[in-house]
Amino acid sequence: MLRSLIALLAVVAGLAAGPRSHPQRVASVSLGRPDHGALVGGVRFPAEGRTFFTWDPLLRRAPDRPWRRYGNDRLARIVFRVLREYSAAHPGAPRVGIGDLSLPHGGPFGPKHVSHQNGLDVDVYYPRLDRRERPPSRPGQIDRRLAQDLLNRFVRAGAVRIFVGPNTHLTGPLRVVQVLALHDNHMHVRIAKPARGLTIGRSLRGRWIVGYERGDPSAPVTLVVGVIHGSEPAGLAVVRRLRRMRLPEGVHLWLVPTVNPDGLAAGTRQNADGVDLNRNWPVGWVRNGRPWDGNYSGPRPLSEPENRAVRAFILRVKPALTIWYHQPLDEVYGSDPHVAALKRYARLTGLRYRRLTAPPGAATLWERRRFPRGIHFVVEFPAGRLSAATARRHADAVLALARGLPAASLSSLSSGWRPREGAPRRPSQP
Repeated sequence: MLRSLIALLAVVAGLAAGPRSHPQRVASVSLGRPDHGALVGGVRFPAEGRTFFTWDPLLRRAPDRPWRRYGNDRLARIVFRVLREYSAAHPGAPRVGIGDLSLPHGGPFGPKHVSHQNGLDVDVYYPRLDRRERPPSRPGQIDRRLAQDLLNRFVRAGAVRIFVGPNTHLTGPLRVVQVLALHDNHMHVRIAKPARGLTIGRSLRGRWIVGYERGDPSAPVTLVVGVIHGSEPAGLAVVRRLRRMRLPEGVHLWLVPTVNPDGLAAGTRQNADGVDLNRNWPVGWVRNGRPWDGNYSGPRPLSEPENRAVRAFILRVKPALTIWYHQPLDEVYGSDPHVAALKRYARLTGLRYRRLTAPPGAATLWERRRFPRGIHFVVEFPAGRLSAATARRHADAVLALARGLPAASLSSLSSGWRPREGAPRRPSQP
């Protein structure tokens, strides 16, 4: 409760103080969608710099008016980095024109823009052959070599959408670069919403269970769970790496560091009730043991708040691929019908693959029942901590499998069942 109050006061204070006037490292928050959103703690993009000028599309003059130049701080940093690298690669090229971003607090922009509402969009004018610092008035004035290079740099910087005009003949990855009318004098660049925690639920002791979304939301979901047994924390290193590494196109990640925060804090396999959360799922469940036994199943299926919350979350995101990390067997195992994917992960990471049926009440048994076309399996690390090289190798393997997921799996995974629990909610502040 105290943390929520502090977060709310921080947002209110940010709104009262007004938006920032320089792209410092501040906690900008982009709310809602680009076409229906708001911006908290935005930064004001400078009127001009060594590598760029700004242009007002309504007044048709430089610079763009200050209130049209606000954006998420991450967007500002990406634009600065791209322009710096572009200028270094083309020292004789003219400065790049930057158009509208968003309003100081986001929301409807007015004429010329349907989107640009949550600080994640920026218009970038194509370089001109005649080197004039103004937007091209017709496609024939565009220096396509420089424009293509500029576009490629925004793609590599992580843009999730770039709209270009039908007469520009600019190209790029189909998931990112799309042709749109009225964009023959500028490219419209959109970045992903910075990763924020989704509150999945709370543990028995009130600790948060949080998930982080990254990548292309139109791609099939890959869910990675770092810890379900609190005494097996090695998977956290892979989740941390996946949270910060650059993602290839066509990848949509949901990253859950732990579904057992109480056990992780105490260093115990079980949760605070003494229940093995990987024996408490409702498929194949059998009553087993007593509290704090090695594999105590709990008094009934889904008796534990952690599993109820995670079930509701999984039913919401509908993963096409789920990887659950454990220790210490040093292998990839499962009886998943998609054995080729499991063997590929094993080959990429240097682990052995073993065909093994999941135990009664295991999470993967339930997932296979609810999402029979998905790939759901367990990776067991050896005992001890992971090296940085091992964590990187496993993160790369996750992305390799995620890139290979068929787009059709998005619509065909669910059995149509819906959770009884309330849907997970977004926290008011990251």
